[in-house]
Amino acid sequence: MKITSVDAQTWRAPTSGEVRPAWAPGTSWTSRSTTLYIVTTDAGITGYGAGAGQPAYVRERVAPRFVGQDPFAIERHTDTIRNLGGPWLNHPIPWGLELALWDVVGKAAGLPLYKLWGGYTDRITAYASCCEVRSGEARADDALRFRDRGYRAIKLRLHAWTLKEDVAQVEAVRRAVGDTMEIMVDANQAQTPGTPHLTEGPVWSYERALHTCRALADLGVCWLEEPLGRFAFDDLARLAAASDVPIAGGENNAGLHEFRLLIERNCYDVIQADAVCSEGLLQLKKIAAYAEMHGKLFVGHHGGSGIGIAAHLQLSASLPNSPWVELLQEPPAMSDVDFQGLIAEPFVPDRDGFVRLPDAPGLGIELGDRWKRTD
Repeated sequence: MKITSVDAQTWRAPTSGEVRPAWAPGTSWTSRSTTLYIVTTDAGITGYGAGAGQPAYVRERVAPRFVGQDPFAIERHTDTIRNLGGPWLNHPIPWGLELALWDVVGKAAGLPLYKLWGGYTDRITAYASCCEVRSGEARADDALRFRDRGYRAIKLRLHAWTLKEDVAQVEAVRRAVGDTMEIMVDANQAQTPGTPHLTEGPVWSYERALHTCRALADLGVCWLEEPLGRFAFDDLARLAAASDVPIAGGENNAGLHEFRLLIERNCYDVIQADAVCSEGLLQLKKIAAYAEMHGKLFVGHHGGSGIGIAAHLQLSASLPNSPWVELLQEPPAMSDVDFQGLIAEPFVPDRDGFVRLPDAPGLGIELGDRWKRTD
C-alpha cells in the first residue's frame, strides 16, 4: 500500500454564544476551528486526522514528503513530521497527519486502533471539562445538569484572584453533588513558560499553589492541574511531594525529553500529553508506558476536536493506566456535541458515565456536517 495524496483543510463552526476560556484571560471564542488532514492510498482507504497546521504549508512542503510512502511506517514518519514543523519556522508541528496515518492503518487491518494496540478496555470514564471561571453557585447548577446527562466527573477552572474565591467554587460544587461526582480543578498556569507580565490573570507562586492544595485536601479533589509554569520542574516536584491532592499536567509540554524529565523528577502524578501538540500517538504510547513504570496515570488532553478525542479514546483503551477522557464544553454557548461537531457521532457518556469505544476500524469516526470547510 502507498500513500497517493495528503491534503489539509481548515474547518470551522460558530459557537452558540461567547466563550471566555480561563487559560487565555481577556480573550473569547465565537467559533472553533481545526486543520483537517486527509490521507488517501492506492488501496482506496482514506484516513482522517485533525490538529494544528497551516494548510498551504502542509500541501506545499509536507505532502510531497509522504506521497509514495508506506503509511504503515509511522515510526519513520514521526521524524519527518517533527522536522517539518516547529516555532523556528512559524509552523506548528502537523501531528494531525500522524492521526490520519493511524486511521489508515486501522482501516487496513479492519480493527479499531485500541484492539490493534492490545486492547485493555472498551470503555473510558468521561469528565465534563468546563472552559470558564464561574461562581460556585453557577457551577453547582452546571454540575447537576452534567450529572443528569450521565457525567460522573467535572473539571473546574481555578483562576480567581484570591484563594478564597477558588475554594468557594469547589466547595459549592461538592455540596451540590456530594459523593456522586469526581471533581478535578485546573489552574491553567502552564500556558506560558512562566513570565508573569504576559497574562492578565493571576500568576501562581509556589506558595499559592501549596496553599490551594492544602485547602482542597478535604474536598475530595481528584487532581489539581497545571498549578505552576510548565518548566518549573523543581517547584512542581516540591509541590507534588508536599500535596495530598494529586498534581496533573503536561498538555503544554512537547517532546519525549520533556516528559522524561516530568516523570523522572516526579513533577506530576497524572501525565496529560496531547496527540496533536505534544507528540503523535505512537510517541504518547511510549510516554504512557514510562508513566506506568513510575506509578503514574496517563490522561490525554482533549485533543482540540472530535477527531482528537477519538484518538485519545483509542489510546486510553489500550492502556492500563488511562482511566479518563476529557470532553471540553461550556454550555449553553458550546456543548460537548458542538465541540466535537467535526465528527458524525460525537462521544458522550452513557448513564454510568462511560464513553464506549466504537467498533469501526481505525479511529472509528466519520466526518459530520456541523462544521464547514472555510479555506
